[in-house]
Amino acid sequence: MKALLVALLIMLSACTENYDPKILFDQGKYKEAAKLWLPLAKTGDPVAQNYIGIIYYLGLVEDRNYKIAMQWFEKSAVSGYADAEYNLGVMYENGESVKKDYVSAYKWFYLAKENGNTHAEKRMQAMAEEHKLFPNQMKRAVELAKKNSN
Repeated sequence: MKALLVALLIMLSACTENYDPKILFDQGKYKEAAKLWLPLAKTGDPVAQNYIGIIYYLGLVEDRNYKIAMQWFEKSAVSGYADAEYNLGVMYENGESVKKDYVSAYKWFYLAKENGNTHAEKRMQAMAEEHKLFPNQMKRAVELAKKNSN
């Protein structure tokens, strides 16, 4: 009886792993992960929305599509998901699907930092060190970020 219970637990854990989109993504099974994330993203799950954005941004399932990636990142970022905010900052800084906008990039990096993304502050420092923004522009970006978060 005990052996049967252990076998059932092992089988159950093996089955649940196959249905975890994060595990599938990490294993490089992007198409399978996207199939699981898309319904979640459509219902407003910010983590799923961010991952769908990543899939389009990197072209992991289809050709790269920055416009669709940005749409998913925006949906996720509106709910305060730090990684999506960071990803939007990258897109604005690089001018991917939008005109380069360092103030918007800094704003999104600031929000990402405030929401716990550990890379965002480094990106903000790099923008300052590379003189991409004047101090008054950085201040304006922070003001916009604070206005957005209220």
